[in-house]
Amino acid sequence: MPLLIKRKDGAMSRDTWTQDDEKYLIEWYGEKSAEEIADALEKKKRSVYYKARVLGLQGRTRRWTDDEIAVLKENYVTLGARRTAEVLGRTLASVHTKIREVGGGNSPLGPRNDWTEGEEKFLLENYQVLDWDKLEKGTGRDKAAMVRKARELGIKRYVDPFPFFEEWSEEVAYILGFFAADGWVAIRGPKSIRIGFSQKESDIIYTLKKTIGTGRITEKSNGMYEYYVHSVKLYDWLCEVFGFDVHQKSHTLLWPDVPKEYVRHFTRGAFDGDGSIFRTKDELWSIDYASSSKDFIESLFNITIENIGVRLSVGENKTNVYHARTTGVGAVCFIHWLYKNCSIALERKKALAEEAMYPRGLAQKNIVTEKMKEMFPEVLATYNIR
Repeated sequence: MPLLIKRKDGAMSRDTWTQDDEKYLIEWYGEKSAEEIADALEKKKRSVYYKARVLGLQGRTRRWTDDEIAVLKENYVTLGARRTAEVLGRTLASVHTKIREVGGGNSPLGPRNDWTEGEEKFLLENYQVLDWDKLEKGTGRDKAAMVRKARELGIKRYVDPFPFFEEWSEEVAYILGFFAADGWVAIRGPKSIRIGFSQKESDIIYTLKKTIGTGRITEKSNGMYEYYVHSVKLYDWLCEVFGFDVHQKSHTLLWPDVPKEYVRHFTRGAFDGDGSIFRTKDELWSIDYASSSKDFIESLFNITIENIGVRLSVGENKTNVYHARTTGVGAVCFIHWLYKNCSIALERKKALAEEAMYPRGLAQKNIVTEKMKEMFPEVLATYNIR
């Protein structure tokens, strides 16, 4: 008989079930997943659930096979409950229930009450960092058990990162610069604002997390790493420092109000995100910074002249991206300014910078200003420039 199903728009659609369909459903509901039954009958999963309720089948649960129990025991501790549930094609609740049944008591597969010193240490160090899957894998416990233990230990899943930014430091300036390049804001509501960073190089993502001391890290399917925090106060501070709403910053990015002693650290953060260090075909060191914001590039040009006397070449390409570049001794001086004696940087770029700082003996041509002579006498001496 035809089954009427209510669509999202309120209209009713017909889904015809034959007697053979119903027999199949009665035979296999509780043994196969609803998705498998839906595929076999060429129906939607919600139609299977609805028909099962009409036939009084919803109380059934799929029996566990010996093979499934073996997989459960073998993988629960190493993979965690959520991943094990995915492997078995079962719900998380079903896995939690079965593991208690087959483990029991204080078995490593059961709902243990006694936490080891190592498990407590793992939870203390990672509760605010890792997602639930990795926490379950690390402790062998379910989410409810970890929440109870965290409450007992006095640790919270979420801590506002704003206090870290209340006083200027090298790290604060660097992270602000990195946000200018690879940061983003997602606003879900007036009291739910996520501030994050995206990068392919995981080392800097984990460094940001360690430096700020809170937040989450996720690895995306495209190989990107994301680190994010939640803070309305931090969002308000970013808007104040940059002088505009940073929620939409790509084409409107402005140079922020950074104390002079921290300008090079801010610039290094931005350069680690959107800059590059490389050799030209003539084996000369070169630097290039790219931005969609003309104002930001022009500010970088002025800041560089003011602070180190290096004159960057500024231009716009066909895709409306602005570049600030220089090659030769000017590039080496710029690299010295950013990376010499710094405490936080992207590892790959810092390694290139250290290689570029003392190139030795390359005939490089550049306009050398008095400011450069004042700031970098050792660098210029490398090229016999006095």
